[in-house]
Amino acid sequence: MVTWQDKMRRVERPNLFSFVCGPRKGLEKAAIRDELIKQCNDSSRCELLKCESGGSRCHDPMTVLGVMARSRFCLQAPGDSFTRKSTFDAILAGCIPVFFSPHTMYTQYTWYLPDERRSYSVFMDEKNNTTQIEQELSRISEEEVVQMRETVIGWIPRLTYAHPNTTNYGLPDAVDVALVALAKQARIKHLLFVRA
Repeated sequence: MVTWQDKMRRVERPNLFSFVCGPRKGLEKAAIRDELIKQCNDSSRCELLKCESGGSRCHDPMTVLGVMARSRFCLQAPGDSFTRKSTFDAILAGCIPVFFSPHTMYTQYTWYLPDERRSYSVFMDEKNNTTQIEQELSRISEEEVVQMRETVIGWIPRLTYAHPNTTNYGLPDAVDVALVALAKQARIKHLLFVRA
């Protein structure tokens, strides 16, 4: 894990941003994805990996991680459900996620991520479809990008699962984080029950 984190710190990231996506049907989902695809296609600073049905390169983890590892920011359009696998791929690649809906990450992974959203991500409201993504991301200073990426990379162990046979791992994984949070919730509920 530490070796992977160090690799993600050192990797060259020539792209300002990237978008790994498949087309969606339905007005709302299609509209935001179509706009992100258009802006990515129109930018010389974006790498697009379009996931079509059939023999898609999007099913090859190394292809997906390669695109994301070459990028500073990874666009995270709302998916078929609130959870988006690509968000976890981006974090694993040390790519700062850019969200367009608060439900993609902020409202459902509070146990796993810092309270300060700006420390590890960028939020662009999907309702404001006039946002110029390249311009907005270009405004973020290099110092901020480095700090945000370090936060993302630091959280990789917390969002992955250690192999059950691993010894001397020493880092909290996703199960550890969940168990600590559940124990905290149980203590709070117990205290509330006792006081009632």
